[in-house]
Amino acid sequence: MSEPALLLLKNRLDLAALGLIVVGVGLRLLLLKQHWPWTDSDEGIFGLMARHIAYQGERPTFMYGSYYMGPLQAYLGAALFHVFGSSLLALRLGLVMLFALFLAALYLLTRTLYTRGLGLFTLALLSLGSPYMLTYQLRSYGGYPEILLCGTLALLIATWLALSAGSAPSWRRRLVRAGGYLSWGIVVGLGLWSDMLILPLMGVSGLLILLFCWRELLRVAPVICMLGGLILGMWPLLAYNLHPLPGHDTLTAVAIQREGPVPLHYTPALVWQQIKATIQLSLPTISGNPFCPVSEVPVLRDPTSPPTLTCRLIHSGWGGGYLLLFLCALGLAAWDLWRLGRSRLAGKPVEQVALARSSARLLLLLAAAATLVLFIHSLAPLKWPSLHGRYLIIFWIALPATLWPLWKGARMVWSSRLRFQQLGRSLCLALLLLLLLFYGLGTAQAFSQSPTAQTYYQQDMAFVQHLEQLGVSHFYSDYWTCYKLAFLSQERLTCGVVNQQLQPGYIRYWPYYWATQADHHAAYVLSRSDYAAALKQLMTQQQKHYRFTLYGDYYIVQPL
Repeated sequence: MSEPALLLLKNRLDLAALGLIVVGVGLRLLLLKQHWPWTDSDEGIFGLMARHIAYQGERPTFMYGSYYMGPLQAYLGAALFHVFGSSLLALRLGLVMLFALFLAALYLLTRTLYTRGLGLFTLALLSLGSPYMLTYQLRSYGGYPEILLCGTLALLIATWLALSAGSAPSWRRRLVRAGGYLSWGIVVGLGLWSDMLILPLMGVSGLLILLFCWRELLRVAPVICMLGGLILGMWPLLAYNLHPLPGHDTLTAVAIQREGPVPLHYTPALVWQQIKATIQLSLPTISGNPFCPVSEVPVLRDPTSPPTLTCRLIHSGWGGGYLLLFLCALGLAAWDLWRLGRSRLAGKPVEQVALARSSARLLLLLAAAATLVLFIHSLAPLKWPSLHGRYLIIFWIALPATLWPLWKGARMVWSSRLRFQQLGRSLCLALLLLLLLFYGLGTAQAFSQSPTAQTYYQQDMAFVQHLEQLGVSHFYSDYWTCYKLAFLSQERLTCGVVNQQLQPGYIRYWPYYWATQADHHAAYVLSRSDYAAALKQLMTQQQKHYRFTLYGDYYIVQPL
């Protein structure tokens, strides 16, 4: 193919990539317009933070009630509130923006490390997705879109620095590369502030720079740019941890999140349980399995399937197959790098670009492998393994690397005389098409849940209106009711979280609890199934008169 024709083809493929990103954004906007996914109190916290940033001048360092997880989504939501007003849709628009930037960065990374064709196929997959995948792209939970964008950009910048290392120096080139080092530091710093899950990608991208740009790092300027960018990006995190309260530093909070307040005592049986839960539930969930969804937390109202033999076989087959494909990709990347390294040691000419590209491929897969090992060696697969599959979100960044063996097998021209090779090529192509079909099926499932999402939204808004009609302004409730209603009511309703003994519960925003405590007419809005015994005890202990209202599954108890 002539050079002009090749350039034209590349331009068309890049335009197709842009079109796929637009399609993905359009699908997500359609879902958001129909209030899918339905909201909850975790998202309500980010909505309240965005309101306080936009209208009260607050500048929180972390998500309310946490000592990690930077609230970048809340700051984006606050900016959009000034444009569109405070609403659930406006809060979520920032997530769509972050995800669109992630898709663009991932395409650039994939075409740099592999091919434009694989980049297009990856975009086609990620423009779709299972309901679980789409939920963590569209529900404001904090950290996950930021990890995807910052992690991909960190590896993309590091790859560019490695591929372009060793060129003839000039002041203009040095200035451009100094900007690259500064940019790497900033995106890594922002990622660390957002969520520590980016650490494996930070490590491998930094190692890639060290391996191929070490001569440049002997000078002071690139090091200052990297460290300066890193400090600038994670400054809120650093500033807080300079003088934290005892036990309230970020590292302690992350350690408790990983293993719980009591360290796990590992035994062979426990480790096997962690591995099995990861393969059977966590990996299938995060990698887009649309069949037999599992939700371990009923209050989230997510669909779940009974643990039938068929579902267990589907989960095990999907998780085992995905892990096998990932290990094949890891082995192939290691083999390619070893082959290049052996040729170089033998004195054969090996381009630095090929060596850097092979190293970046292997390091990307190693980052995903490290994330998987850390996940298995934590509390996550023991408690809600399906829900906690989100901690493996780096596998979305590693998706093109994982698919490379299939893509390479499907594209390889085999000899027509070898029938088993033709079968292998057909199998690789069939698996790729099946994966695309399953992701499309997952997207269709999300749209089929839109009427349910609209019903939940209408019920929540009707509940808010009913409480206001009863004259309620402050109320005590459970966590999953409190902050959701507070945000949906635009803070006309505020609440204090209580446990089943009506004592302070899982409180993320104490000013709400204090305001509720100061209101002697504060109501109780409590689930009948969870708080019936506590309400009976309340009636016997306090010499007060109450008005009871039954609304759906809730008791509304107002002191007279």
